[in-house]
Amino acid sequence: MSVFFRPIGSNNVFNFFEDKDMSGRLKTISYNLDTDGSIKGRWEKAGTLKQLMGALKSVETGKTEIISEADWNKLTKES
Repeated sequence: MSVFFRPIGSNNVFNFFEDKDMSGRLKTISYNLDTDGSIKGRWEKAGTLKQLMGALKSVETGKTEIISEADWNKLTKES
């Protein structure tokens, strides 16, 4: 499972995914994008269910959008 969230009007994207080494555990990668789609910063850390639920709640309130993996690939250009 991998889900990408982007706060509306933000250059940050948060990727929640299942840790391959520890089944049932979440990891998060936070990306900071430049205006051209290049990745300016990337931070990987343990994720929590509370963070994922908060991201989903932000989608419900219209503050965040869910991005498909295909849209993520179109949005970014790896350096």
